[in-house]
Amino acid sequence: GFAAAWEAASLTRMAPDAESGRGLPLARHFLDQVRYEPGPPNRFLLRRQLARRRPQVLVVEDEEILLETYLGLLEPHYRVIAARDLRSALLLARETKVDLILTDFHLGSEPGTALVAALEEDRDRPPIPIVMITADSSVRTRALELGIDTFLTKPVMPEALLETIQLALTRALRQRLRLFRYFGTTLSQLVQPNLPQALGPFALALLHETADIGGGDLVVHLPRPGRERIVMVDVMGHGIDAKAGAIAHAAMVRALDLDPNLSPGRFLARWSDLIFGEPAFDAAIATALVVDLLADGTIEIASAGHPHPMILSATSARAVACEGPLLGFADRPRYEDMRLTLAPGERLLLATDGLDPAELASGGSCPDWLVGEVQSRAALSLPAAAGRTAARISARLGPDPQDDWMLILLERSDIAAAEIAPAATVHADPHRDAAPATLDPAGPSESRDAPPPASLAPEPVPPPVPRDSPVAAGVDGLDLSGVAALRNAVSPAAFQGLAERFVENAARRFEAWSALVAAGDGAALRREAHALAGLLGQFGLAGAADLARQVEHAADAAAQLGPARALSVEGPRQLEKLKSWLEQDP
Repeated sequence: GFAAAWEAASLTRMAPDAESGRGLPLARHFLDQVRYEPGPPNRFLLRRQLARRRPQVLVVEDEEILLETYLGLLEPHYRVIAARDLRSALLLARETKVDLILTDFHLGSEPGTALVAALEEDRDRPPIPIVMITADSSVRTRALELGIDTFLTKPVMPEALLETIQLALTRALRQRLRLFRYFGTTLSQLVQPNLPQALGPFALALLHETADIGGGDLVVHLPRPGRERIVMVDVMGHGIDAKAGAIAHAAMVRALDLDPNLSPGRFLARWSDLIFGEPAFDAAIATALVVDLLADGTIEIASAGHPHPMILSATSARAVACEGPLLGFADRPRYEDMRLTLAPGERLLLATDGLDPAELASGGSCPDWLVGEVQSRAALSLPAAAGRTAARISARLGPDPQDDWMLILLERSDIAAAEIAPAATVHADPHRDAAPATLDPAGPSESRDAPPPASLAPEPVPPPVPRDSPVAAGVDGLDLSGVAALRNAVSPAAFQGLAERFVENAARRFEAWSALVAAGDGAALRREAHALAGLLGQFGLAGAADLARQVEHAADAAAQLGPARALSVEGPRQLEKLKSWLEQDP
């Protein structure tokens, strides 16, 4: 039935060029859980975790049965992709976001260290933690010198595999955090968001928060004759890359300010031309808003793909529909200037899309919950209203938001220009009370506890506790503890499929081995001995695996002959004992 087909579905057993039969394997790869409930009505329930991204692990192994074994152990806890050779592994590591690589030391004729060396030369991606599997302890020092995070020895126990990968991911996360914190702090000092409390006849309040070390939201104040200019920038993405983009845009903004006669629209047009003519700025895609506050109380605005500003009062809300293309997306773009004035009791709200990515990033207006919050605080002073709004935003987005966000509130005031005070910045405080439920425009059904956002780097899901299962011990030439652990770690159908394919594969390999022994092909015996040692050891044929290692490391062809002949006899005998054990009830 469906349940059995679902359990058996795997991309690893499909031919790379297969044109059909990929539906179930692809669905299983991209979904966390699928359940079929026969009807009536029939129900097919799909579940995928979206709130927290699972780490993606690249598994590199040229032995198909071992590759499938590792994938089966990791799939319940991580997203996994597979490669069977060095070339495929490098391609996947460079074109896919990979959080960790699990690789065998020997990949056909090339060592796994070649993968490490190649990745070290790749300067377009951050370092990837690597866990290496080997049965040869002599390579440990050489591989560690190349930057391998840790080793697993064959046969690989399920608990050790999961624990080692989790620890490697945790170490990599801590190292990145320390590095990001250092660079992020240094970069943030260059473009720290800051605005005065008053500019001409206007009072201002600035709220902001970053999703990561760094952040790509930027605000720049440019004093000009007869007006005060505010430039608001939202670099797409977050973290160190976004902060670097913000610094680049800040430099362009400062350079353009040398011409005092540029209106907001012409300022954006010159800025866009700079980006369009420099391919290096393609990675710093950004929206922007230029707002001029004139001494007579007039406001001039031009937008480059930025979310619409909003004019809010206690009883009304309207969007300022200023439009314009993203910076650098067209040659010689045009940006229109819009003029407006604020009536008594009205406030102008300027925001980046991190406050509601689904709505604001698509060009929509501010979300209802934010509009309602600002309107409900219309009677409060601007600093008090900003503080309550910050608390509401924190309650909505959580203390660690998924995207950078920035919000500016402006209103007409009686503060004289000469009395400008520094820094009215308000940071969102997760410990402050949110707005009362009666003032929440989203209604009583909306939960105030936001779901936990994605962290800086992915966190592994803890492995399940294995079911109790008898472990056969003391069987001549066999060590079945690892096989019993594998049986407990995967589903019964998955284990049965792995065991059947191993038995079939091993029987065929032993026949080929006997032919190589008869032919006296020492080089071929050495190559096959390495592959057999890892495969046989993983499935409990410990004595046969030891004989294969003796052949692999023999000094010459004469020294190979004895253990090679012994393996021809001992391998099939141990395989029959394993088959008998597999036929027993677990």
